[in-house]
Amino acid sequence: MEFTKIIPSWQSEFESMNSVDNLMNNDNVDGKDEVVLEQILDCVDPVASTSTELESLNSGDNLNNNDNVDGKDKVVVEQILDYVDPVASTSIECIKDELDLNLNNEYPTDRGHFSDDRVPDKIKRSILLYGPCKPNIEFPQNEKHRKFSSDYYFTMSKSGNKIPRTWLCYSIILNKIYCETCWLFADRSYKHYNATWIYGIDDWQHASQKIYTHDTSVQHIEAIKIRCLWTKNQVIEKELENQISEEAAYWRSVLERIIRIILHLTAGNNALRGNEKKFSKDNSFNEGNFLQTVRLMANYDHILSKLISCEESKVKYLSHTITDELIIILSNDLLKTICAEINGCQCFSIITDSTQDITKLDQLSIIIRYVVVNYESKTLEVKESFVGFYNLKSHGAVDYVNLTQDVLIKLGLNINKCRGQGYDGASVMSGAHSGVQTRIKHIVPSAKYVHCCSHNLNLVISDAAKCHNKIKNFFETVQNVFNFFASSAPRWALLALGQHFGDTVQKKVLKKVCPTRWEARHDAVFSLKERFIDVLKALTCMALTSKKTTERTLASGLKSKIENFEFVLILCTWEPILRSLRVISKKLQNVDMNLEEASKMLNNAVNFIQETRNSYDDNVLDNAKSLCSRWGIPNKFVEKRESYAKKHFYDNLNGDRRLNTTEENFKVKIFFPVLDTVLSQLISRFQGMHDVIEDFNFLNPIILSTQTEENIM
Repeated sequence: MEFTKIIPSWQSEFESMNSVDNLMNNDNVDGKDEVVLEQILDCVDPVASTSTELESLNSGDNLNNNDNVDGKDKVVVEQILDYVDPVASTSIECIKDELDLNLNNEYPTDRGHFSDDRVPDKIKRSILLYGPCKPNIEFPQNEKHRKFSSDYYFTMSKSGNKIPRTWLCYSIILNKIYCETCWLFADRSYKHYNATWIYGIDDWQHASQKIYTHDTSVQHIEAIKIRCLWTKNQVIEKELENQISEEAAYWRSVLERIIRIILHLTAGNNALRGNEKKFSKDNSFNEGNFLQTVRLMANYDHILSKLISCEESKVKYLSHTITDELIIILSNDLLKTICAEINGCQCFSIITDSTQDITKLDQLSIIIRYVVVNYESKTLEVKESFVGFYNLKSHGAVDYVNLTQDVLIKLGLNINKCRGQGYDGASVMSGAHSGVQTRIKHIVPSAKYVHCCSHNLNLVISDAAKCHNKIKNFFETVQNVFNFFASSAPRWALLALGQHFGDTVQKKVLKKVCPTRWEARHDAVFSLKERFIDVLKALTCMALTSKKTTERTLASGLKSKIENFEFVLILCTWEPILRSLRVISKKLQNVDMNLEEASKMLNNAVNFIQETRNSYDDNVLDNAKSLCSRWGIPNKFVEKRESYAKKHFYDNLNGDRRLNTTEENFKVKIFFPVLDTVLSQLISRFQGMHDVIEDFNFLNPIILSTQTEENIM
């Protein structure tokens, strides 16, 4: 509750009287009473009086003490004081709760209790509510044997009445007089601002002249005006304040809509800006997604419509500088929320990797993996939160570790709570002696290192593809087939829709061979296997009917490469391998994937590949022969002229005969090496993950249920 609603000031009370004519028209007021009323009006008339007289109504003691007021007049005076006296109708006990002062002091509003010349609004209200500090004591003398007198509290009006100076106060602590009105409401930015009466004066020589000079000063009069408005519970200008509030609410609404548009666009990884030009009222089609969305929303929102249509206002908060600043503010706020959530967890793991941006600068990406426990619903939620890209100046293990530590310290995360590390297989990251994982373990011994399972699986397939040159040539041929059809719309249409261009049902199309993610190459191999006959038909058609020599040559060359039993056999060998590992790769990238489930899936993949290795004749060879029979490809390898190694004069042995790949030795030269490489890599590369599972296997509920208490301890 504001103090002005409890004890209105004399100005508010005086205005609430509607008119003094109410008293003049009172039946109890006779002719003599009117004389008294005129004396009162002389005291309170704001036009005829000075600034001192404006405040004279703060006390009615001068009326009661007037010699011209007899017993009957006091009845009229009491009627006036019922309007004017702010304390008469309010309980003191109710006011004490509103005061923010130390009421244990004898004079709580003494200027000496406040060291700062600027007082908060709450203190101002308490001081005005309690009243000025006007002690009536035996004032001490100074060195010149002069002292302050309580007579200075009053001044004489033109009619000879004694009027109080409500602004004049005396500080017992400072032994100074000061102006309470200027102390609380003086404009500090005023060009002729004088702080003498704010800090107080103690020179009593010519005190009356000094008081009169200050009483009529511009600074004091302006402070009184502000005090009058303040006591009416108004700011300097109510209309200006309302205008400022409306303006603030308008821009708050504008920023809210702009932020929502930014969040909507960035959630879909859409670029905000287009061709940077000065924003204009006219529509521009190269402004980018952000400004186009703003224009679209302006058609249905009056606030954005006003923002765009107002040509007088140059401030619109639509420039790229403002949007970048808003994005930074939003990201910082989100990062604080993420860090607060991580700090609420018992432990976390770090996942880092470095890459180049579009400007060829190396950046380190850091991801924090942690578990959020919901005790109300008794559930666990595994989260992986990206915390940012950070510039990496060098690629040494020390540089990685220092940068990671600096980032964690900046985010307010304790590295001692780290219990896991996840990197790629580079020696600088996974080195057992001086790698990043080893250096982190020196800081936090309990931070176990686990090679990124998805990346590790990619390396398994990459190593298997390097075991023979024919495997490398196979994937190059698959990519060349895709490039041949994808580089021409008529070729792609011929393969996608067949010879009947009127068909509306599109068949499965060829896929590009991914250069980095080897498990993703299953799409390219599988699509070629499914459309193998259609590809041969299209290549044959173009080799015979095309009017372009280059096109006929390329079609004939690709047809001869894939139209042989060896290519089909390699195709049928790699398709089941990539299919089994692709499923695992997708599962391993799930956020809720755990190590135990990943280990089971890897074991299933090992068993599947082992079965494929043992069933070469029944599965791989039969599938290849079945596919070849659909096109009439002979089930035999192309016979080439036997080549011999070059014989040197110092060799006593016969030339080394180089074996061609035949149906008999394909299993030994290509099939077994590929599958054995996959099997050995799956076992060796994921050994670290199996070790971590064994270390924490006791936490498995199934294991805990079968163990005794002694074994658990």
